[in-house]
Amino acid sequence: MDGKKRNAKGEGTFIQNKNGTITHKLNVGRRWDGRPKVLTVTCETRAACIKEMRKKAVEWNASQDTAKQMAKGTVGDLCWKHLEYQVGHDELKPKSRDRRETTIKCHIEAYALGRMQVQAIGMSDIEKHIAILLNEDRLSDSSVKKVVDVLNAAYAWAVLQGKASTNPVAPIKETLMKRIMRKHAKTVEEPDVVVLSEEEEKRFVKEALAVNETGGYKYPAGLYGLLLLYTGIRVGEALALRFRDYNSDLGILKIYKSASMVRNHAETADKRQIMVEGTTKNQQARNIMLNSDARNILELIRRNAKDCSPDALVITTKTGRQNTATNLQHRMKVIFHNAGLDSYSGGLHIFRRTFATNMYDAGARVEEIAAYIGDLESTTRRYYIAIRKKVSVQGIEKQIVPLPDSIREKK
Repeated sequence: MDGKKRNAKGEGTFIQNKNGTITHKLNVGRRWDGRPKVLTVTCETRAACIKEMRKKAVEWNASQDTAKQMAKGTVGDLCWKHLEYQVGHDELKPKSRDRRETTIKCHIEAYALGRMQVQAIGMSDIEKHIAILLNEDRLSDSSVKKVVDVLNAAYAWAVLQGKASTNPVAPIKETLMKRIMRKHAKTVEEPDVVVLSEEEEKRFVKEALAVNETGGYKYPAGLYGLLLLYTGIRVGEALALRFRDYNSDLGILKIYKSASMVRNHAETADKRQIMVEGTTKNQQARNIMLNSDARNILELIRRNAKDCSPDALVITTKTGRQNTATNLQHRMKVIFHNAGLDSYSGGLHIFRRTFATNMYDAGARVEEIAAYIGDLESTTRRYYIAIRKKVSVQGIEKQIVPLPDSIREKK
C-alpha cells in the first residue's frame, strides 16, 4: 500500500507510490466556486517535488492575481483580452479579427454593458443589452448575433482560465438567437433571399457586356461581375484567382485561396489597410466544373487582360494591380444603375445567391449546391436559396412561392 506522510504544517502531504515515485499535494487556497484548490506533483524525490511545487504555486498565485484584476475590469476589457489571446494563438483570420474589433468597439464597449465589471454581469444584463441593439434597429441580425457570440466566447474563455466564476451568456444564448430571428423576420411581401429574377439577370448581363464607340467594353469590370454570377464563388476567392488556376482544356477552376483588404496592425504601418491572402472560408478548397457561360467569360477576361501569364491575377484594376471588393462593388453599382436595377442592396453577394438559386431551380440538391459554392448545407439552405419569387400581378410586384413544375404539369 502506498505510504502517506504529512509534512510540516503548511507544506502539504507526500505520498510514497508503489513504483518508487513520490506524489506531493499542497492546498493553496480556494477556487472561485469556494472549493479548495489542491496542487499535485509527482517526482522521483521529495526535493524534486518541493522544487516543482514551488513553481506551480507561483503560477497559481499569478493566475489568481490576474483573475482578481480581470474581475475588477470591464466587459469591454474582457473582450479585448480574449481577442488578444485569440490573435496570439492564431485562432482568427485577419478579416475575422477586423470584424471582431468592430463588434467590441462599436457594439459592446460603446454601451453601458461594456463599461460594467465582469463579475457584476448577470443574464438580465445580457438580455437588456441585446434588447437595446434590437430596438435601435441599426444592425443586421448577423451583427447582433456576432455580439452574442463575442460575449459568450469571451466569458467561456474567462471561466476556463479561472478569471470569471460563471458565463451569463451560455444559458440564454439559444433564446437570444431566436429573439433576434423573430425581430428581423421577413414580411409576406419581402423576399426570403434577395436574388436577381430571370429578367433582371438578363438586363444585368446585357449592360455588363455593353461596348463603347471604339468597340471596347463600356465597363472594364463588367466581365468580373459576370464571372461571379456564373460561378457563385465568393468575391475574396475571385480576387485571389490566377490564370494558372483555370484549366481551359477540362473547364475546371481551382478554388483554394481568398484575398481581402484588412486593417494593417503593424507598428510601423504606413498604410491603414493591406491586402492579404489566406485559405477559403471554412477551409473548403475545391475544384469546380464550369458551365459554358463561365468558361466563355474567363476566356474573354484572358483575351482582354494586360497580363495573362499563369501567375497573373484574373481580376485586376485598370492599371493591372490587384483589385478589391470595395472597388468591384462601386463598379457593379454603376452597371446596376444603368441597367435600371437600383433597388438592389446587399453588395456583390447577390451574384452568389442568384447562382445558388439557379442551381436549385435546375434540380440540384442542397448538398450539391453547398459543395459547389463551398459552404455549409445549413447556410446554403437559409441564406443562398430563394424560395419566394418576385412576380408582377396586375402591375404590382409580389413575392410568391411558385408551384413546382412537376405539380403544375399534373394539373
